[in-house]
Amino acid sequence: MILVVLLAVVLTAAPPLDAQVRATAFHEYQLGNLPDAQPADLRALYQQVNLGFESAGFLASARSEAFRSSGGDRDYLHLAQRSLSWRRGGLEATAGHFYALVGRGVLLHAFELPGVITEDRVSRRRYQIVRDLDGARVSGRWRQVEVLALHGVPVNSELAPGLKGLDRRQGRVSGGAVRARVSDDIEVGAGLIEFSFGGEEELGATTHGELRFGSLLERLGLGGWYGDLYGEYARIDPGIRLSLERDRPRALYLAGTLTGGTWGLSLELKDYQDFAFPSLNNPPTLIREHEAFLLNRETHALLADDEAGAQAELTWALPRDIGLTAAWNLATRRGSDPGDEKSLREYFLQLDSPVGEALHGQLFLDYTRNRILENERRLTAGTRWDWSAGGRHAASADLQVQDVDRRFGRSDFPYENLLGTVELSRYPAWTWSLQLQRSNDPLEAGASESGATYWWALGVSWRFRDAHTLDVFGGRRRAGLACTGGSCYEVLGFEGIELRLTSEVL
Repeated sequence: MILVVLLAVVLTAAPPLDAQVRATAFHEYQLGNLPDAQPADLRALYQQVNLGFESAGFLASARSEAFRSSGGDRDYLHLAQRSLSWRRGGLEATAGHFYALVGRGVLLHAFELPGVITEDRVSRRRYQIVRDLDGARVSGRWRQVEVLALHGVPVNSELAPGLKGLDRRQGRVSGGAVRARVSDDIEVGAGLIEFSFGGEEELGATTHGELRFGSLLERLGLGGWYGDLYGEYARIDPGIRLSLERDRPRALYLAGTLTGGTWGLSLELKDYQDFAFPSLNNPPTLIREHEAFLLNRETHALLADDEAGAQAELTWALPRDIGLTAAWNLATRRGSDPGDEKSLREYFLQLDSPVGEALHGQLFLDYTRNRILENERRLTAGTRWDWSAGGRHAASADLQVQDVDRRFGRSDFPYENLLGTVELSRYPAWTWSLQLQRSNDPLEAGASESGATYWWALGVSWRFRDAHTLDVFGGRRRAGLACTGGSCYEVLGFEGIELRLTSEVL
């Protein structure tokens, strides 16, 4: 209702000639429920409206969220975000809800996952995953120096809106950061953040720097090569000296790249201890975010309270547009005693190659040994083929198989996963897809007593009038983990029909 009034004001007013008005809407309707849950015809409607008005350096924006369900007292309507920003030259000030990033997010990262709508398992409310701050933010740039000052209240994105007696926004975050470009090849920065949760106050500090080796490599006669190195170190209750002591909350992140000719290499290192602040930071995970569905749903979620590790990736561009990618991941959870150390190791290999003018193929193989939260081995293989013709018609086929050896104590629970997808497209309007999954995992949510569980789904996407996209899903959606932009979240199973309408109103 609040945004309807705002929209009416914007549309009826006479805006300046340089004004820009933006309005988008998202509607999601579901008819169905969790597999085997009652009632099977549960109805739910989630709606989101975004408004923006920009003129003469000012930007006003607002977002509303609403949810209605036939399953009891679950409805809510709230103003999810509202902000007013002013920008002139290198100076920008924002009052209201805002995002922020210091360094690579080791100490502070306020963000959202665009388009990711999740569902709370307990309240069964749907909402978008957003971790912003509500307060004020001022940033400025002068020559080679950037400064940031902020004060705000964080949001607990693990709680759904509309829960009675629970305030999603609690605590306080205040502080600032500075970043300076010393030369074309050197950048340094630092940040100091004070935050309070549950009546306890903490002070965190971070320092970071980046070196670029392009000009140095050129002077050494390696003109076609490029390299860089980034490092960030953060602590809670910081002192003067750098420390990696186990009893101190701290985080160390290092990343480097080297490219030349047809080769590319990246290497990252992490060492986090007592540095998990779900409403405050988002440290790099150093776990590869896969495109393959079976790999993404079985990925490892970062445990920043006690985790170290490394990630390396090597790429090789071969003749005829053939590409080879090899990756290695290591995550180690150390525990209280040296003998408690548990680790995850992953080895990944992928080959991409065109076949003729219209066909492109991809093959991958992945082996993972996970001892952190469970004891299992996973071997996953897959292939994907994409075909296009005339720029208007396209088709793709995807096949993935996964063999898992899992052990709890002295009991073995091996199982296999299978996924197949076929997709047809006619640009720019239509896409049709069919997906089938099979698993004989006895511990799978909604597992069949017959020994094998199947999930099938039909999908249709239609873009019309250049401003609206309608996505239709029908069938069964498999529960599991999903990761986007380095953040992982739970996806609940679903059986029924889902309609999603995304509209660019203005």
